[in-house]
Amino acid sequence: MRVIQTLADSGQSIARSDADSLAALAAKGDAEAVAAAEILLNRYTLARVTLDKDGIGSATLGGAKRELVEQGWRLFLLRISNGRNLTEKLEFAPDTLKPGKMSQANGEARALIPDTVEMAPGIEKMWLLVELAGEGVLSGLPVQYQIAQLFSRDHGQREAKLSFATAGEMPFVGWTIPKAYVPLLGDQATRFDFDCLPSHDVFLSIKDSDGVGCMASLTVRDGHEHVYPPQVMRIAPDMAFHSHIYRADGETLRLADGVYEVRFGRGPEYLTGKQQVTVAEGNRTITIGLRRWIDPAQWGWYSGDTHIHAAGCAHYVHPTEGVSPETMIRHIRGEALSIGSALNWGPSWYYQKQFFSGQAVSPQAALEHPDLQAANNASWQPKPTPRDKESLLRYDVEVSGFPSSLMGHLVLLRLKAQDYPGTKEIGDWPSWNLPIHKWAREQGALSGVAHCWGGMGTVSRELPNYEIPPFNSTGTNEAIVDVTHGYCDFLSGCEFVPAYEFNAWYHMLNCGFRLAMVGETDYPCFSGERPGMGRSYIQLGQRPTDEAGYDAWVQGIKLGKLYCGDGRSHFLKFAVNGVPLGSKDVELPRGGTVSIEALIAARLEPEPAKGIDQYYWHLELARIGASNAVPLELVVNGQPVERLEFIADGKPRSVRFKTRIERSSWVALRIVPSGHTHPIFVMVGGTPIRASRRSAEWLRECVDALWAEKHRLMRGSERPAAAEAYDHARQTYDRILAESDAA
Repeated sequence: MRVIQTLADSGQSIARSDADSLAALAAKGDAEAVAAAEILLNRYTLARVTLDKDGIGSATLGGAKRELVEQGWRLFLLRISNGRNLTEKLEFAPDTLKPGKMSQANGEARALIPDTVEMAPGIEKMWLLVELAGEGVLSGLPVQYQIAQLFSRDHGQREAKLSFATAGEMPFVGWTIPKAYVPLLGDQATRFDFDCLPSHDVFLSIKDSDGVGCMASLTVRDGHEHVYPPQVMRIAPDMAFHSHIYRADGETLRLADGVYEVRFGRGPEYLTGKQQVTVAEGNRTITIGLRRWIDPAQWGWYSGDTHIHAAGCAHYVHPTEGVSPETMIRHIRGEALSIGSALNWGPSWYYQKQFFSGQAVSPQAALEHPDLQAANNASWQPKPTPRDKESLLRYDVEVSGFPSSLMGHLVLLRLKAQDYPGTKEIGDWPSWNLPIHKWAREQGALSGVAHCWGGMGTVSRELPNYEIPPFNSTGTNEAIVDVTHGYCDFLSGCEFVPAYEFNAWYHMLNCGFRLAMVGETDYPCFSGERPGMGRSYIQLGQRPTDEAGYDAWVQGIKLGKLYCGDGRSHFLKFAVNGVPLGSKDVELPRGGTVSIEALIAARLEPEPAKGIDQYYWHLELARIGASNAVPLELVVNGQPVERLEFIADGKPRSVRFKTRIERSSWVALRIVPSGHTHPIFVMVGGTPIRASRRSAEWLRECVDALWAEKHRLMRGSERPAAAEAYDHARQTYDRILAESDAA
């Protein structure tokens, strides 16, 4: 009776007459009734499994009609004879799909594609997924039933071998392998033939908030939380480490008839939508209407993610080393990013280099491996949309996995050439960063530091704080030296603990250095969720749609026409004494009061979200209690001098502050951990910014700590030049220290 109820709860009830018969037999309850019940249950049983002393199962065919459905799940019973009273978890495996592991970053399973030239034949065989409902743990009773769930990728007549065993590993011909694989490898598994019924293509109508077709992210689940297409069976552009997929207006998705929940969105500037759809004869269209809560482009702000990857970490290493521009642009469009910087780096450097052109492009979102898609029974065809040209992709470089990596991973934007002069391979590059900054500057590129929090962690979460960080990782590190030589245009953050990201930035600003803070995701390494988790918004006169537009966007970083964050809070206007962000300095003949005006919007969900990681950037972490307010702070020289509770309901609101400026200073607005403006610089009496003696002292101590930690990692031949550069930094901070007051 428990079996009947579990099947019904899973959406696949047994025949009413059989249920009535079983109820009568249950009331009778004798041995004859048990035998009769098992005859009835055999009509729904895929396999009758007998476990030996090692937990290895031998199976015979049950009486169930072995009928599956293309792109859908079907349920069957397994009858388990457990004479050894085992209580481990039962597992079963098909020969068609052997799940492997992705990277440590996400741990999702996916198909192991053999390392061979032609992948299609192997993919064709991977048509069947199998699962056990619930935990699959054996009760220890001599006989029990389990519910098996089977998914067919294909339609038509198919055959698979299935093996059954308890969880664990055991020796096999000199190897240690999962028990369930032993019968497969020894060809002792049971052969099952299946008739797989066809399903249908479902047409997708995806419209932006103005009714124009576009790309969006979709997550499709059935009532049992199965995701479609199954992640383990995905091939680019659908990622195995995503629950969502990216689809454009007019494209299709193959689904079996049934009821599904579809969640959809297009980045943080859009409301997340959810709807229930029923796919059936005469109703095979899913209509999605996206809704923006904010469009920063109305105020001239265009978003970009300066740090994404097409290879390494969670991405494929087979069938090619990473994914192509045709896949990357789909993800950028699906998150409504104007700019995506795909950075070639250590993993797959030699393969991904082919996609560098020194130009921003907006490629067609084609299938990069149509032969593999066909082998995977994918019938959908990419479709262009009117929104496509609004997103640009440019390949550049992250100096990561290179000899200088532990000095800080560099992000190089707008390169004309991607190979450092005189190098033939990664190992030939400099072992410290200043020469790379100089080379990038010579070709008109911008250079900055990725994931600036790396190596900058302290016990204190105060901003600013004066603890000397360990400098033992790949963030800001050597940038503290490089700025004294006039290099390092930006730090990249909006990913991790703000105190780790901003502390060195605040101290350098306090000493008069003018470098930007940009938003990045480091997708799919630090975060494999999606591009644009950390964003930079650059103000331009028009939308960037070509190389000139991309150049203007990058130049906006240098000019300080930016704010950064998670895309849930926006600084649409910001001016000091009428001087807007990124235009010019505010000049005061002497100290006095300045007026700050801003137009700001932020949006919290109506109900507080749960499960947000406390270390990451998200507006929810700024929520004041259970209200819909967040703290908006006016920051002068790193110190919050004014604070107000800002209503985060999505409506742009004007705010005004007044504050005294007695010496040359920098002024910014922030909602931490969600958004931060670039500073506006207020110059008093023509003197440089020397806002804090303690900041200069901190930076001076950091140079010594950096040298102690890093110098042995440099090539011996390069160490004298580096020592001279560090001495220059010491002298610079000593001079700034002498010019600073006691603040």
